[in-house]
Amino acid sequence: MKVLVTYFSQSGNTEKIAEAIREEASQANQADLKKLEDVAVADLAGYDFIFIGSPLHAANLAAPVKAFLKEIQGVPGQKMAGFITHFAPAYPDQDMDAFTEPIKTICKEKGIEYKGCFDCQGALIESLHAAVQKKLNASDEQWADMIQQMTGHPNKEDMESAKAFARKVLAG
Repeated sequence: MKVLVTYFSQSGNTEKIAEAIREEASQANQADLKKLEDVAVADLAGYDFIFIGSPLHAANLAAPVKAFLKEIQGVPGQKMAGFITHFAPAYPDQDMDAFTEPIKTICKEKGIEYKGCFDCQGALIESLHAAVQKKLNASDEQWADMIQQMTGHPNKEDMESAKAFARKVLAG
Protein backbone atom coordinates (compact mmCIF):
# COMPACT_ATOMS: atom_id res chain seq x y z
CA MET A 1 0.00 0.00 0.00
CA LYS A 2 1.20 3.51 -0.78
CA VAL A 3 0.81 5.91 2.18
CA LEU A 4 1.18 9.69 2.36
CA VAL A 5 1.68 11.47 5.66
CA THR A 6 1.21 15.19 5.09
CA TYR A 7 0.97 17.95 7.65
CA PHE A 8 0.98 21.63 8.45
CA SER A 9 3.12 22.60 11.42
CA GLN A 10 4.34 25.89 12.81
CA SER A 11 5.88 24.90 16.13
CA GLY A 12 7.12 21.42 15.19
CA ASN A 13 4.56 19.53 17.29
CA THR A 14 2.47 18.29 14.36
CA GLU A 15 5.65 17.52 12.42
CA LYS A 16 6.89 15.25 15.24
CA ILE A 17 3.62 13.29 15.20
CA ALA A 18 3.79 13.10 11.39
CA GLU A 19 7.28 11.61 11.61
CA ALA A 20 6.13 8.99 14.12
CA ILE A 21 3.17 8.02 11.92
CA ARG A 22 5.37 7.80 8.83
CA GLU A 23 7.89 5.69 10.72
CA GLU A 24 5.17 3.22 11.70
CA ALA A 25 3.51 3.25 8.28
CA SER A 26 6.83 2.49 6.57
CA GLN A 27 7.15 -0.80 8.47
CA ALA A 28 4.83 -2.56 6.00
CA ASN A 29 4.09 0.06 3.34
CA GLN A 30 5.69 2.55 1.03
CA ALA A 31 5.26 5.71 3.10
CA ASP A 32 6.08 9.28 2.13
CA LEU A 33 6.31 12.23 4.53
CA LYS A 34 5.63 15.67 3.04
CA LYS A 35 4.83 19.10 4.35
CA LEU A 36 1.39 20.19 3.18
CA GLU A 37 2.83 23.04 1.13
CA ASP A 38 4.92 20.49 -0.81
CA VAL A 39 1.90 18.41 -1.87
CA ALA A 40 -0.14 19.11 -4.99
CA VAL A 41 -3.74 17.93 -4.74
CA ALA A 42 -3.22 15.96 -7.97
CA ASP A 43 -0.48 13.94 -6.21
CA LEU A 44 -3.04 12.42 -3.82
CA ALA A 45 -4.43 10.14 -6.53
CA GLY A 46 -1.27 8.04 -6.27
CA TYR A 47 -1.88 7.12 -2.63
CA ASP A 48 -4.06 4.44 -1.09
CA PHE A 49 -4.01 5.96 2.39
CA ILE A 50 -3.55 9.60 3.40
CA PHE A 51 -2.80 10.89 6.89
CA ILE A 52 -3.34 14.64 7.18
CA GLY A 53 -2.13 16.59 10.21
CA SER A 54 -2.94 19.98 11.65
CA PRO A 55 -2.51 22.00 14.80
CA LEU A 56 -5.66 23.48 16.29
CA HIS A 57 -5.93 27.21 15.79
CA ALA A 58 -8.74 28.83 17.80
CA ALA A 59 -10.53 25.45 18.07
CA ASN A 60 -10.30 24.77 14.32
CA LEU A 61 -7.99 23.01 11.92
CA ALA A 62 -5.33 25.38 10.59
CA ALA A 63 -6.53 27.45 7.63
CA PRO A 64 -4.05 25.90 5.14
CA VAL A 65 -5.33 22.41 6.05
CA LYS A 66 -8.96 23.42 5.64
CA ALA A 67 -8.20 25.01 2.27
CA PHE A 68 -6.30 21.92 1.11
CA LEU A 69 -9.14 19.62 2.16
CA LYS A 70 -11.60 21.57 -0.01
CA GLU A 71 -9.47 20.85 -3.10
CA ILE A 72 -9.17 17.08 -2.62
CA GLN A 73 -10.58 14.79 -5.28
CA GLY A 74 -11.24 11.29 -4.01
CA VAL A 75 -10.08 8.06 -5.63
CA PRO A 76 -12.16 4.87 -5.27
CA GLY A 77 -10.84 2.79 -2.38
CA GLN A 78 -8.80 5.61 -0.88
CA LYS A 79 -8.67 6.00 2.91
CA MET A 80 -7.86 8.97 5.12
CA ALA A 81 -7.08 9.60 8.77
CA GLY A 82 -6.31 12.83 10.57
CA PHE A 83 -3.99 13.83 13.38
CA ILE A 84 -4.21 16.97 15.46
CA THR A 85 -1.99 18.68 18.01
CA HIS A 86 -3.23 21.21 20.56
CA PHE A 87 -1.90 22.91 23.67
CA ALA A 88 -4.74 21.79 25.98
CA PRO A 89 -4.17 18.52 27.83
CA ALA A 90 -7.43 16.96 26.60
CA TYR A 91 -10.71 17.78 24.93
CA PRO A 92 -14.09 16.13 25.41
CA ASP A 93 -15.05 13.73 22.63
CA GLN A 94 -17.75 16.05 21.33
CA ASP A 95 -15.18 18.82 20.85
CA MET A 96 -12.83 16.45 19.03
CA ASP A 97 -15.72 15.43 16.76
CA ALA A 98 -16.25 19.09 15.88
CA PHE A 99 -12.52 19.60 15.19
CA THR A 100 -12.42 16.64 12.80
CA GLU A 101 -15.69 17.48 11.02
CA PRO A 102 -13.94 19.11 8.01
CA ILE A 103 -11.98 15.89 7.40
CA LYS A 104 -15.07 13.69 7.83
CA THR A 105 -17.14 15.91 5.53
CA ILE A 106 -14.57 15.89 2.72
CA CYS A 107 -14.20 12.12 3.00
CA LYS A 108 -17.95 11.65 2.74
CA GLU A 109 -18.28 14.09 -0.17
CA LYS A 110 -15.36 12.61 -2.11
CA GLY A 111 -15.97 8.91 -1.43
CA ILE A 112 -12.88 8.50 0.76
CA GLU A 113 -13.13 6.13 3.71
CA TYR A 114 -12.56 8.08 6.95
CA LYS A 115 -10.52 5.99 9.42
CA GLY A 116 -10.35 8.25 12.47
CA CYS A 117 -8.24 10.94 14.03
CA PHE A 118 -5.38 10.97 16.53
CA ASP A 119 -4.86 13.93 18.81
CA CYS A 120 -2.25 14.87 21.35
CA GLN A 121 -1.02 17.77 23.35
CA GLY A 122 1.82 19.88 22.05
CA ALA A 123 3.69 22.82 23.50
CA LEU A 124 2.41 26.20 22.37
CA ILE A 125 5.07 28.39 20.80
CA GLU A 126 6.17 31.13 23.18
CA SER A 127 5.18 33.97 20.87
CA LEU A 128 1.53 32.95 21.35
CA HIS A 129 1.60 32.62 25.16
CA ALA A 130 0.42 36.16 26.02
CA ALA A 131 -2.40 36.16 23.46
CA VAL A 132 -3.71 32.74 24.50
CA GLN A 133 -3.43 33.56 28.21
CA LYS A 134 -5.44 36.73 27.59
CA LYS A 135 -8.05 34.92 25.47
CA LEU A 136 -8.50 32.29 28.18
CA ASN A 137 -8.58 34.99 30.86
CA ALA A 138 -6.12 32.83 32.81
CA SER A 139 -4.34 34.23 35.84
CA ASP A 140 -0.54 34.11 35.86
CA GLU A 141 -0.73 31.15 38.24
CA GLN A 142 -3.22 29.27 36.05
CA TRP A 143 -1.14 30.01 32.96
CA ALA A 144 2.05 28.81 34.68
CA ASP A 145 0.28 25.51 35.42
CA MET A 146 -0.81 25.22 31.78
CA ILE A 147 2.72 25.89 30.57
CA GLN A 148 4.12 23.27 32.91
CA GLN A 149 1.55 20.74 31.68
CA MET A 150 2.25 21.31 27.97
CA THR A 151 6.06 21.51 28.25
CA GLY A 152 7.79 18.55 26.66
CA HIS A 153 4.84 17.47 24.52
CA PRO A 154 4.67 15.69 22.25
CA ASN A 155 6.80 13.31 24.30
CA LYS A 156 7.92 9.71 23.80
CA GLU A 157 4.58 8.38 25.08
CA ASP A 158 2.70 10.64 22.63
CA MET A 159 4.89 9.36 19.78
CA GLU A 160 4.22 5.75 20.73
CA SER A 161 0.49 6.48 20.85
CA ALA A 162 0.68 8.02 17.36
CA LYS A 163 2.42 4.89 16.09
CA ALA A 164 -0.23 2.68 17.69
CA PHE A 165 -2.94 4.76 16.01
CA ALA A 166 -1.19 4.37 12.63
CA ARG A 167 -0.94 0.59 13.10
CA LYS A 168 -4.62 0.37 14.02
CA VAL A 169 -6.01 2.40 11.12
CA LEU A 170 -3.69 0.89 8.52
CA ALA A 171 -4.67 -2.62 9.59
CA GLY A 172 -8.41 -1.93 9.56
